Amino acid sequence: MRDHVPAIRASGAELVVVGNGAERFAAAFREDLRLDVPLLVDPELRAYRAAGLRRGRVEALSPRLPLHALRALRTGHRQSAVQGDPWQLGGVLVIRLGGALAYRFASREAGDHAPIGDLLAALDPDAPALAERSESSLAARLVGRGLSALVDPGVVFSFDRTGFAIHALSFDPDDLAVDLAGRRCLVTGANSGIGYETSLALADLGADVVLLCRSRERGEEAAERIREQTGSRRVSVEPLDVASLASVRAAAERLAGEPVHVLVHNAGVLPAERVVTEDRLELCFATHVAGPHLLTKLLRPALERASGARVVWVSSGGMYTRGLQLDDPQWRERRDRYDGVAAYAESKRAQVVLAELWAEELADAGVAVNAMHPGWADTPAVRSSIPGFWRVTKRILRSPAEGADTVVWLAASPRAGGLTGRFVFDRVPRRTHWLPGTRESAADRRQLWQLVERATAPRAPRRAAKPPGLALAGAMTPDNLLD
Repeated sequence: MRDHVPAIRASGAELVVVGNGAERFAAAFREDLRLDVPLLVDPELRAYRAAGLRRGRVEALSPRLPLHALRALRTGHRQSAVQGDPWQLGGVLVIRLGGALAYRFASREAGDHAPIGDLLAALDPDAPALAERSESSLAARLVGRGLSALVDPGVVFSFDRTGFAIHALSFDPDDLAVDLAGRRCLVTGANSGIGYETSLALADLGADVVLLCRSRERGEEAAERIREQTGSRRVSVEPLDVASLASVRAAAERLAGEPVHVLVHNAGVLPAERVVTEDRLELCFATHVAGPHLLTKLLRPALERASGARVVWVSSGGMYTRGLQLDDPQWRERRDRYDGVAAYAESKRAQVVLAELWAEELADAGVAVNAMHPGWADTPAVRSSIPGFWRVTKRILRSPAEGADTVVWLAASPRAGGLTGRFVFDRVPRRTHWLPGTRESAADRRQLWQLVERATAPRAPRRAAKPPGLALAGAMTPDNLLD
């Protein structure tokens, strides 16, 4: 591009370079490349997001990357130390006076550059608008499929960030080249981790995003960060403690007046001790099963009013280790040997089954319902709830954005609109059972639905003198009324 500055200026245009490094790197960059053009810095990537430019680790693994590097070396270019976001790809925009976009090129992989002939042609004032062009990623997809077949039978190199990089080679970037303007998306547990990244991505795609958070203060802080990063003002907060059925009912009453196009059940907990909620439910069951089920039920009319609505349950790969627990879902009989990880996995298994049941329930209304698992992601919940696991695996964990990728894909992609009742990992439907003894029967599935219906049915107020909220097991009267 630098070598074509005279031709660009001869057409009456100017080349403006926007980099994502810090301001202190701009002078060195200008000197290294001998640039005599305006140079701006955008370390927060606002311009990159506004332009719809791609970002991700997978592009660094492009099979053509060595060829791109060799080409750069032959032309005298050298890669210095990374001085910005190493995963952010670039692109080229030709913007005419008045703001009309004459040309847009978004790189799909490192070293993928705009054809200079197309760019110069777009500078002609009489030239028609040119469609975006980018090199084919067919080779990358074929490599991705081959490597996936090797790593998927295991867990570590499938669930970790290497697995994401391999699987993402098969992703079609155009799947998320969508405009969600006018679509209303609700995300629980949206103030951090996967919920935050999901909300950020949906807002970036133009959706009206409602962050459903237990703490309004933390929710507002997250919403403001999303507004700053995306430029969208269509981001709001509604208080919701999904573990409290009263809170779910109150939030649903506020939210049900308008169509709901996307509902993401993301909020999650992994307690070290058995905790019983004010509704006499074990905390994992309340947060992952009862609360989301009730919220879906109460928002059903709003989902059915929306065109092509979608519900996404964020489950976990941990559910593979447990079958459907129907005898003691509240851990009443097992309270003395409570295992938070096991309780978490059991509730995540229940989520997958409920997603399948809700898919059947809402099929005639055209509402797609799917569950997914994000792999091993480095989220605040993982750090605080299972610190031992985090210390051992922190170098290989996915980023929260990578963990959220399939959530966003299920919520937004036209390709995903044809899926319902599936369990999806890295944009691919997966089997739901690996271990013997974990498969449920049709009768078990019906029993789960009945159990959750009873758990979420309105109850007469208790006459206990205890304040509402959470209490450690053993401090209340027997809580399992579902046997």
